[in-house]
Amino acid sequence: MTIKNILVSYNGSEAADAALKTALIMAERYQAHLTGILAHGLPSMLYAYGGQVPQSAIDQIEAADRVHREEVKTAFFKLCASTPDERVHFLDVYGEADETLMEVALGYDLVVLAPVEKRSNFPHMDVHPDVIARNSGKPVMMVPKGYDPTAFNENMLLAWDGKRAAARALNAALALLQPETALTVLTIGAPERAEAKAQPAMQQLQRHGYAPKLITLKAKKVAKAILSTAAEEGAGLLVMGAYEHAKLAEDLFGGVTNTVLKKTKIPVLLSH
Repeated sequence: MTIKNILVSYNGSEAADAALKTALIMAERYQAHLTGILAHGLPSMLYAYGGQVPQSAIDQIEAADRVHREEVKTAFFKLCASTPDERVHFLDVYGEADETLMEVALGYDLVVLAPVEKRSNFPHMDVHPDVIARNSGKPVMMVPKGYDPTAFNENMLLAWDGKRAAARALNAALALLQPETALTVLTIGAPERAEAKAQPAMQQLQRHGYAPKLITLKAKKVAKAILSTAAEEGAGLLVMGAYEHAKLAEDLFGGVTNTVLKKTKIPVLLSH
């Protein structure tokens, strides 16, 4: 299977522009349909203070929100101008942003999105990569803010821990690979044990016609080892399982997935 139906979360932010431009490159490469989605709830002021805001003010806030949503739609189609009209689509969908996007995502091959801005001007239009990756059941590609989309390539580093999420991420990545793609499998642990653990991933890739390189490392800081190996190998795409540990533990104590998403310089393909 190849990627033919891409959903990209787009709210007009600088970070979302990078995600959309990367998705456009993928849509062209795979001759895929690209659908932008602006999922949004109530404007934050109405959500927090709606019962205390005069109707005239509510009307003004809602009118301004409609204007902004039209601006986002216009910006989306402007960035997509070079893609054939029949393969470009846009959805403006009302509802809690994360939940709404996940419902729509069920009919797509891949979700592309950006990290949430630290000081978002439109928080009711923000979707959260960690929530989508954990709960959507779909492969999710997060494109970091400031990423140069012209640098995108499918040369892949697979961070393999032998668990279910990593296997799901590998299967999702197979749809993106090109014949010339360079592949590296990274496994953390003592060499003999790590090599044995990596064999299912190595065999899967080999039987699909690839010749992956295997790297095994002993490292206490797993996220740092993954990111540094990605840089050393010139990977254009990092593939990994997401959130094998409970979300509460990740949020309270940190975790590999959260650290990678915060510090990555290249797109990350996640599956849970």
